[in-house]
Amino acid sequence: MPSPHANARSDSLLERMRARGLRVTAQRRLLAELLDTAAEHLDADRVYELARGKDHRIHRATVYRTLNTLKRLGLIDELDLMHVAGERHFYEVRPSVFHIHLVCMRCGAVEEPSGGIWTEMRRRVHDETGFQPEVVRLEMGGTCVACQAKRAESTRTDEATPPA
Repeated sequence: MPSPHANARSDSLLERMRARGLRVTAQRRLLAELLDTAAEHLDADRVYELARGKDHRIHRATVYRTLNTLKRLGLIDELDLMHVAGERHFYEVRPSVFHIHLVCMRCGAVEEPSGGIWTEMRRRVHDETGFQPEVVRLEMGGTCVACQAKRAESTRTDEATPPA
């Protein structure tokens, strides 16, 4: 499944690496493809596991060095996603558009919505401050729809149960 950000970029991570003059080895190519096609946010250990599944010769140090290089070059972002998974950090290809992570503080689910509200927020920042947002990444913690429904159901069940 393609990355949720693939349509937000006109070129692949591999093309962006080449454009920045980064030497593209077979292992870097593999890591770029994994990051570009990730259907979820990946931490370094998961990137290593996936890479190792495709090339058993890849070393953990290569994965970490490559992630750090890509981050330093501004090609990927390192996210903490509100630390709902402890101190783990996740990596994704840097999108070229407004980008929001809605993180459920109960179950850890991460949503990446798009739409008019975010465009309006960007416009308001410009209108009210004069600042011209070009790339924005925002993390917002709260409770997802599924957890809200579970909480509401639990409350209804508790209210319907007669006291002992």
